[in-house]
Amino acid sequence: MSNVKEDIEYLIKLVNKDLLIKEKRDILHRNPVKIKEIDEKILELEDKLNEKEESFKKIEKEERHLDSVIKSENDKIKKKKIEENNIKTNAAYRAWEHEMQYLAAKIETHEERMLGVLEMIDKENLELSRFSDEVKVKKDKLMLQKIELEKNIEKSRAELDIIEDEKLRILPHLSKKISREYQRILAAKHDAARANTYGDVCQGCFSRIPPQKAHEVRKNNEIITCEFCGRILVYFQENKKAESYE
Repeated sequence: MSNVKEDIEYLIKLVNKDLLIKEKRDILHRNPVKIKEIDEKILELEDKLNEKEESFKKIEKEERHLDSVIKSENDKIKKKKIEENNIKTNAAYRAWEHEMQYLAAKIETHEERMLGVLEMIDKENLELSRFSDEVKVKKDKLMLQKIELEKNIEKSRAELDIIEDEKLRILPHLSKKISREYQRILAAKHDAARANTYGDVCQGCFSRIPPQKAHEVRKNNEIITCEFCGRILVYFQENKKAESYE
């Protein structure tokens, strides 16, 4: 096998490693963003539940207040009834009777409001219970997604270390000339010094390669660079499902 073909073979291995490295780095970049979005959704659900609980507490507070007011007004009526036996004049009786009617009217108003509040409590209690169950289901589902994303981060970080180490062990196999060229292009591009071709398109800059040059690249028997981005071009069939870190 010629040195050129050996270089191209190792360059193809480097491309494969870079594809896996990009995949793992994308996961390490995306997953924390997704986790943050999940945390925000959980917080939003909790805030909505807290709002409903606070609203329900206000209705319960009003019910307790009305109950206290009605009891107080009834106590006043009881005391007034005791005063009836001590009334001496018609004027005093009319005044007493007017006050009794006033107290009875107040109680009736409070009792009507109480009926409305009790109906509201029954309705809101059912709604709160339903919404609380719904929030729990959604939170549990989101937490499972978060745990899976966190596991994926740990796994990808460990796999990335392995792949990057494997890439470092491939580099010394390149000839000195190609190694220098590789390092020069890598320093300029900061991501990858070589790129696969798909059809007649460079996968480094996605520029279209002249048909004749694309044909020569597919032979993998000479070093050819992209005239647009300068990356070394190689050709191989990508296997996106491959996960071996040889």
